[in-house]
Amino acid sequence: MNNISHIIHEYLLVPVAHAQSVNGSVPDSVIEFIGRINQYLLNPVIVLMFAIALVTFIWGMFSFFGRKDNTEEIEKGKRHMLWGIIGMAIMVSVFGIMNFITSTTIGETTNPANSGDVSSLFN
Repeated sequence: MNNISHIIHEYLLVPVAHAQSVNGSVPDSVIEFIGRINQYLLNPVIVLMFAIALVTFIWGMFSFFGRKDNTEEIEKGKRHMLWGIIGMAIMVSVFGIMNFITSTTIGETTNPANSGDVSSLFN
């Protein structure tokens, strides 16, 4: 039982404590810069790529269900649907990884709903 508590302390609690101590030592300008990159560059790119994957999936659905006589179009539709699902899964994973990185390093979580607001860039 002591070995398990040592593993939990060494591999779970120490990295959390280290991340909290790093947060206090990062200058506010760096945190603001990373937050702006995340909000104005990465989030819109992730949303755009997700939209492209969704369009690919819907295009595949139309090819799959719309042309039942042509087996080649059915196979193309299957491939488009598969790659659309894979693309959407990758973009959700990328967003989750970015959210994890920013929340552990600078203590800020991302919100994809805020990625469309660029009004503060022009002030």
